[in-house]
Amino acid sequence: MKRLLKLLSFALLMMSTSGSTFAEERVNVVKQGTIRGRIVDTSKQILPGASIYIENLKTGVTSDVNGYYTFANLTPGTYTVKVSYVGYSPVEMKITIPAGKTLEKDVVLNEGLELQEVVVGGAFQGQRRAINSQKNQLGITNIVSADQVGKFPDSNIGDALKRISGINVQYDQGEARFGQVRGTSADLSSVTINGNRVPSAEGDTRNVQLDLIPSDMIQTIEVNKVVTPDMDGDAIGGSINLITKNSPYKRTIAATAGSGYNWISEKAQLNLGFTYGDRFFHDKLGVILSASYQNAPSGSDDVEFVWGQDSEGTLCLTDYQIRQYYVTRERQSYSAAFDWDINANHKLTFKGIFNNRNDWENRYRLTLKDLNKDVNKKKEGAIADNNASVRLQTKAGSSNNRNARLERQRTMDFTLGGEHLFGKLSMDWNASYARASEERPNERYLGYELKKQKFDIDLNDIRRPFATAQEGSTLVLNEDFKLQELTEQQEDIVEEDLKFSMNFKLPLAKGFYSNKLRFGGKIVSKSKDKDLEFYEYEPTADNENAFKENSFAHVTEQSRKGYMPGEKYKAGSFISKEYTGGLDLNNSNLFTKTENLEELAGEYKAKETVTAGYIRFDQNFGKKLSAMAGIRIEHTHLKYNGRKLTLDADGDPESLTVTPDAKDNYLNILPSILLKYDVSDDFKIRGSFTETLSRPKYSALIPNVNINNKDNELTLGNPELKPTTSFNFDLSADYYFKSVGLVSLGIFYKDINDFIVTQTSRGYEYEGNSYDKFMQPKNAGDANLLGVEIGYQRDFGFIAPALKCIGFYGNYTYTHSKVNNFNFEGRENEKDLRLPGSPEHTANASLYFEKAGLNIRLSYNFASDFIDEMGESSFYDRYYDKVDYMDLNASYTFGKKLKTTFYAEANNLLNQPLRYYQGTKDRTMQSEHYGVKINAGVKINF
Repeated sequence: MKRLLKLLSFALLMMSTSGSTFAEERVNVVKQGTIRGRIVDTSKQILPGASIYIENLKTGVTSDVNGYYTFANLTPGTYTVKVSYVGYSPVEMKITIPAGKTLEKDVVLNEGLELQEVVVGGAFQGQRRAINSQKNQLGITNIVSADQVGKFPDSNIGDALKRISGINVQYDQGEARFGQVRGTSADLSSVTINGNRVPSAEGDTRNVQLDLIPSDMIQTIEVNKVVTPDMDGDAIGGSINLITKNSPYKRTIAATAGSGYNWISEKAQLNLGFTYGDRFFHDKLGVILSASYQNAPSGSDDVEFVWGQDSEGTLCLTDYQIRQYYVTRERQSYSAAFDWDINANHKLTFKGIFNNRNDWENRYRLTLKDLNKDVNKKKEGAIADNNASVRLQTKAGSSNNRNARLERQRTMDFTLGGEHLFGKLSMDWNASYARASEERPNERYLGYELKKQKFDIDLNDIRRPFATAQEGSTLVLNEDFKLQELTEQQEDIVEEDLKFSMNFKLPLAKGFYSNKLRFGGKIVSKSKDKDLEFYEYEPTADNENAFKENSFAHVTEQSRKGYMPGEKYKAGSFISKEYTGGLDLNNSNLFTKTENLEELAGEYKAKETVTAGYIRFDQNFGKKLSAMAGIRIEHTHLKYNGRKLTLDADGDPESLTVTPDAKDNYLNILPSILLKYDVSDDFKIRGSFTETLSRPKYSALIPNVNINNKDNELTLGNPELKPTTSFNFDLSADYYFKSVGLVSLGIFYKDINDFIVTQTSRGYEYEGNSYDKFMQPKNAGDANLLGVEIGYQRDFGFIAPALKCIGFYGNYTYTHSKVNNFNFEGRENEKDLRLPGSPEHTANASLYFEKAGLNIRLSYNFASDFIDEMGESSFYDRYYDKVDYMDLNASYTFGKKLKTTFYAEANNLLNQPLRYYQGTKDRTMQSEHYGVKINAGVKINF
């Protein structure tokens, strides 16, 4: 903390010193001039990443993500300014800088002659913007513009991310939910909106849910694989920055309408979007407003299994489930951006985005409960007998929620900021409020059970094990089944963030050896609460017979024809969602209710404060070599409380108390060095060393205690966890083609320390008692990760001019990880363990055709399997299986004043399931199928 205070004191001293310098040299400052403006093309679309170079001074800058550039502290006079951009003809012009004033000069670029036959607005335009933006970056960054996102059949930001080199995504209900960067788990990367970390709507993790954000609400996606000191340090894999739409250069009006179909729900989808932007009051005020709405009825076919071994080493099942899901996903998103040019040197900005995702879900689950019970509990001498209870459970919600479980997740981020120029010193500031929440109101479960059933288990194909009821046993709901559960729960999770940051930039020297100093600070105050209500209901004595009779009068068959895991699996019959949702559970004449303390043990409250400061120094060594050295200091203070639950020898709750507050604080000093060498204007080499961190997820830090005396098990949280840290080394080379495209090669190495896993072990002493099974998150050891990235994108015009309309976009990433000094009890001596969450291979390929307004794109995405969760031995390790996704989309655009695009797209042509396996590839744990989804519609730009 002392070091942080010294850093901030130094920053303040620099500010005060700069201020006194301005006072002492007021005469000189007044005489200096400034030029600022925006780079656009002939259609008035902004051009980020443009190179603006003043020949006389041998000094250049790059336009930012919104096309703006600034040259400050220029001696009055006439200068030759050259503006260049890949795919556009360069512009050279004479500019006269007035004394003591700021000259506003926008620059319009024309497309190069060799590209003029390509229709503006197609894939080429998106590639140009992305390539220029990353070409002039000091660090290693991959950028995807809105134009490129629109050329892929991606409904949310997660789906768009999987096209980027080194990115893998994990799925939920057929859509990408979490992103993994460079072979690291999703926990080791950050997602930001306009540079601010987004709070998570999930209760356990810090990861933001990417399926909350529609792809058409984002202007640019930046994946920063090397972070600089002015960026948050919690990004071991990288930082995914989502830039929302900024106010336009001219009036913009666009609308989208479409529909789609999914073969599981057999219902139509609806997609709507609208954007309006303009400038007012002599272009002083810019405004853009956007809205998006999606309603997608879908679902999934799912089978799940857990495996065990009896005392003779015979493989057997300990859990067997068949699940049928029906989900209607409704997404609403609204964003607004304003910028007000107070004068040439001062500007205020506001950006806000609100995302709402409603999932109405019904699930029908057949379970063989306590299958091979003694094996599952590891009783001595236990032999598989394939005995189990049959449970048939309906998951629903109250009638005012469509008789379905509603999961409502929301995120919002509102940021007020300013950009100011005081002579040589430029300053920007941001104050923001962000909130994420998850609500699950009136979530209901109604289940019936039939005990002491016997089964034949077919294990000839352990990818698809199959249970058949023996004679005298059944899997079909009948009058012999008894009520097993009737519950209703409420869940509310809220995370709120308050952030404030200030950044200063001071240019020192001009010319070939120009340099500049940046410094600043940031404070983030975060709180997260998880509140639960959970009640179990039983029919009253007077209502017991009537309830059972009414329940069995509302049975519905859920064995769907064409069940994708295999026709042999039958979900069976269940109590209907309408009956479950319509039950009057609060009527004390019909039901008695009991609060379930075991479920309430998941409640917690968390508070964190992160205070950060940084210094960054940029130095050019001639026109070819540039360097950056800097340091960031982050101090973290946290305070958590949870619950202590004790279950008695019968498994019933004995006590539930709030744990004392657990407090901790730690300091991270994060140095970084970056180098960029321009072999030529088209050939760039980059190298870097950085240190980054990843804070433990919430569920790991909560000081929860769960004592199960029935099974003699103990589960503990761990508020003393240390953050995972990493030393990162990166080297890359990029060659940019004269037209549109590039080829790139990168090598990276990460020395990761204190990665976190949940340890499961046997025999543990706690408060004087010994427990057979113990689980707790812990810093499990260190790991090394070595990776190689290759990327290529280009049209085929270099082969023959007639092939300019055909192009290829592809990338491949190889990562190899190795765990060292693993201190997981019972697994310390295992060899060749890989880092959890680290796929070895990821690849993307896209072949596209574009001519005369017609665009066709075939896209492919691959990621290899990886260990997702570690068990007490390798037999119980859970793996996320490899994936192969193929998508196809086509569009036709025509018109100039009223540009109209008709589009059609098909996702998941290979019907790739979400699949987990246990220990070995053939031992399926879960196989969830979503089928093919199709969409079509029209987009209009007025």
